[in-house]
Amino acid sequence: NLKNCSWRITAEITTTADEGVIACQGGNMAGWSLYLDAGRPTYLYNLYGHDLTFLAAPDALAPGDHTVEVTFDSDGGFGAGGEAVLTVDGAAIAHARIERTVPLVFSMSGETFDVGTDTGSPVGPYRHDFRCTAEIIGVTLERLAEPSAAVRSAETAGLYRAALSTQ
Repeated sequence: NLKNCSWRITAEITTTADEGVIACQGGNMAGWSLYLDAGRPTYLYNLYGHDLTFLAAPDALAPGDHTVEVTFDSDGGFGAGGEAVLTVDGAAIAHARIERTVPLVFSMSGETFDVGTDTGSPVGPYRHDFRCTAEIIGVTLERLAEPSAAVRSAETAGLYRAALSTQ
């Protein structure tokens, strides 16, 4: 769960001339995706299908081993925004402000966390089942901070209301 906190996603990949989803969570109405677009590492944060924030490398990766990382420094708070940075092989290559984030769930309809493809509705502007042609050595998701007691309370209340609404 990377909601309401600071986090980091790190992918170790080996590329040639590649495309496809490295890892993603959610779908077309909310979520995030780390993918290769014509060899260019790209991160997309999708806030309810309306606010799309892209961080993309200006150029395709050279063939070989690479570490692609996205770090989000949260402002703190329930659904709070923050600063996102895309890094390739230790060099920051793209930066964006995400004004608000999804505080509870990316989907109530079964969207999943995927590695190597996007099995549900696409998070981003790519085709369904956008399989990664690069070799994915590993993907690590890390929470860099824990939500405050007030945020955890808001999460619990929100999840309870969401559960009731699906009855």
